[in-house]
Formats: sequence, C-alpha cells, structure tokens
Amino acid sequence: MVSVIVEEGNPDEMLTSLLVIGIFENERDFSTLTDSNSKMLSLIMELIENHEFQATFGSNMILRTVDKKVPRKILLIGLGKKEKFTYESARMIAGKAALRARELRVEDLCILPFMDVDEGLIEAISEGIFLSLYSFGRYKTSGKDETTRPARATIAVHSDSAKMQRIVDKVALIAEAVNYARDLGNLPPNECSPSQLVNFASMIGREHGLKVSILERYDMESIGLNGIVSVGKGSSNPPKLVALEYQGTSLDQKPYLIVGKAVTFDTGGISLKPSDKMDEMKFDKCGGCDILGILKAAASLGLQTNVVGLIPSVENMPSSGSYRPGDVIRMYNGKTVEILNTDAEGRIILADAIAYGIRVYDPLAIIDLATLTGASVIALGANVAAAIGTDKSLIVRLQKASEKTGEKLWDLPLFDEFHDQIKSNVADIKNIGGRPGGAITAAAFLSNFTKDVPWVHLDIAGTAWTQDGTFERSYNPKGATGFGVRTVIRFLMEESLSKF
Repeated sequence: MVSVIVEEGNPDEMLTSLLVIGIFENERDFSTLTDSNSKMLSLIMELIENHEFQATFGSNMILRTVDKKVPRKILLIGLGKKEKFTYESARMIAGKAALRARELRVEDLCILPFMDVDEGLIEAISEGIFLSLYSFGRYKTSGKDETTRPARATIAVHSDSAKMQRIVDKVALIAEAVNYARDLGNLPPNECSPSQLVNFASMIGREHGLKVSILERYDMESIGLNGIVSVGKGSSNPPKLVALEYQGTSLDQKPYLIVGKAVTFDTGGISLKPSDKMDEMKFDKCGGCDILGILKAAASLGLQTNVVGLIPSVENMPSSGSYRPGDVIRMYNGKTVEILNTDAEGRIILADAIAYGIRVYDPLAIIDLATLTGASVIALGANVAAAIGTDKSLIVRLQKASEKTGEKLWDLPLFDEFHDQIKSNVADIKNIGGRPGGAITAAAFLSNFTKDVPWVHLDIAGTAWTQDGTFERSYNPKGATGFGVRTVIRFLMEESLSKF
C-alpha cells in the first residue's frame, strides 16, 4: 500500500515528481499558494484568467516545468464550487489525483490541501489516496505493469504535521481493512467457499490475537441452528458459523455484536435465479467479508471496546438435498418459518446467527450487514444502503458516522403493517412478504430474532460492489467496495471514546 506522509514546508521545497494543486471555480484567492514559486503562480492565474482551465469538479491539466526549483510536473485539478466542497469532495479529488499519478507512472506525488487544514480534511485526503489505488489483479497473468502505483504521497501542511501524521496512520489501518474486505469480496466462488472463508478468519485471528470459534454443520444441527443448516445443505461445501471475539477492554462491558451475511455463492437454490448477472452473486458474501475487515481494523487500532463478529456462511445451491419451497424450519430461537422462496436465504442464516449471538454473547447492541434484497436497490438505488432497526438512537449514531465516511445510509420505517405481511398460515412467519416494501419485510423477519436488544440492519445490496447505477467515485475501483467497514469502525471508535 502507498505510504502517505504529512510534511511541513513550502511547495518549492518538496522533492516530488508531481505536485497536485486544487483550484476552485472562479478562484481569485490564492493564499494557499503564496509560498509557491512566483512563476508557477503567475502561470496558474493566467490559465484561469484566459479560461484555459475551468476548474470544474475533477477537471485536470498537467503543467510541465523546467525550473529545477519546482516539481517536474504540476497537476491542476478542479475542485468545483467552493460552497459545495465537502470532505467527501476532498476524498474523491485526492483519489482522482492519485489515479492520475498512477497513469503518469510517477513514483511520488505531493498534494496541497484544498482548504484550511483540519483533522477531517487530512483524513479525507488520505482515505482518497489509500482507497483509490486499490486494485484486484490476483488472476491477471499479463499486463501487471498497468497496476504500477506511486510508492509515496505527501500532504504538505504548514503546522502540526506530527498530529496530522497520527491521523493518517490511523486511516492507513482502516484502509488496509477495507481493502482486505474488498480482496475477499472479489474472490471467485471456486476460491472462497465457506471452508475457505473460515481459513481467512483463522488467519485474521492469529495475526491479531482474536479468539476464533467455528461451528460445523453437525455442531449446528445438534444445537438447533437449523436455518443455517437448511440453506447450506444443498451444497457439497458445508455451511459454517464463524465467531471472532475482540476484547478491547478488561472491564465487564457487553460486546457489540456485528453480524455479516456470507453466502459465498447464491444461485437462489430451488428458486433458481435468472442466469443474467448471476456471476455477481459471488458478492453475496460481502457482509461477512466486511465483518473480517471490521475485526481486523478494531484490533489494529486497539479500540477500547469489546466486539464480537459472527459470520454465517453457506453456499446456496440446487440439488436433491436442498431445502425447498413449502418446507417449515424450526429456527434457533424456536420460531417456525415457512419457506416460500429459497432465494430469500440471507435472512434465514442471519436470523439464526443473531439469535445465537444474543444467547451466547449477551450483546450491548447488534448491527448486521447484508446484501439482502434487490428491493433495497429499487428503493434507494446503488449508492445508498438501507438502515432499518428497532432502536432509533442506534440508527442515528450510525448515520452520523456515515456522514463522515461518505457511506450513505437512509433509514426506512419498521411499522407494524410490515410484520403482518410475513404472517404465515402454517408457521409463525414466512420468509417473504411479497413485492411491496420488500427490503422492510426482510428486516421485519429479522426483528423476530433480536429480542429486546438494540438492533440495526444495514442492507448493502446496492452498495457492496460497483454495479448498474453506481455513482463513479475515484476511491471505489470496480468490484467489491468494502462498504460499511469505515462507517462501523468510526461508530465503534466514537462509542469507545464516549464510554471510556
């Protein structure tokens, strides 16, 4: 991963191959460049005055210099309208600059902050750099030089470089966890079965001192985790339930329970999906991959809180052993579920895992992340995750964290009427409630297993990977995005600070 360094000094003093300068539309205030080479400043002002550089958001121009006192290349990059510029804008612009540096095959770049420096700006710039330069080239046998990236990026500041460097170092650990979740999410199903996912969890446990527990199919059958077993029994790759425990404090504190759906491949089972884009169902494990990223980050950061990650992992396949429409399953908490569609499998494995997590770990609160419903994509598009739950305060705190990470969450209501849609004639509940409000009825299903523990469900079906309708963000390369890792980690960090 690229090294990001915060240094104090003037642009002229920075030994760099590429100096990145952001310009706002209709810019007339160049106070951030007052220490720069006067020739360079004059040239930039002339380009703007002559309308040769418009400074619309993301526009860019390369200036080549011959004066040895200044960098060999200067990248002018448009910041758009100043009043609309946010930390998310900074994150995207920094990502665009890093990608441009990669195109130019430079070894290093230096970015001048786009506005007055504060912690949020430095965090956003460094996130943009770290996340944009991610690439998944594991299976490429040629053209590896196309992924050449800068080895070093410098953020130039006038003061407090040590303080800002600590922020960057923290961001680096989080970005590493996001990219790890992306790596796992991008793996093809033939290289990431439930058993292989267990191996990744075990490696994370060993590297970071986490307690890792694995329940095998027959372990789960013996204690009544029939939901997970039923969904996974149609595959020759047996289902697993993975638990990772991070103890960040010796105090007698209840843990946060983070649960992630990991269907390593989803054919829909007997209710077979259409073949179009079925290949994307390798991403149906992204919620579980996020859990591994979150636990990795929590341990790396040394968060002063306790976290348990649960990953129910299955492969949903059609076979003579598959569960069927019409089956009735007795779940871990004793509730019975009528199966009307075997492609609504994620809520079944999540429900069992949530009920198990409550009984075993007695959590303070529960957050689950799941690529659960196409209905959430229809409702909110491919750039916003649905947040549905039983505790408004928990939803609001997650949303506040998401506002800082740029990972957009929108809360949907869990009214009593939605529970009526999943009432069954032959069992306690059924696993689908019809087309109306499909994302919410899926959450209503899950709420039957959360008891009175504060709980929020994040439906990341639209945001877990880049797909039709995904807004282009420089820091989200094609494939798995790791959506949710940064938001949940920020939430845990803030909860940790508020409690200790």
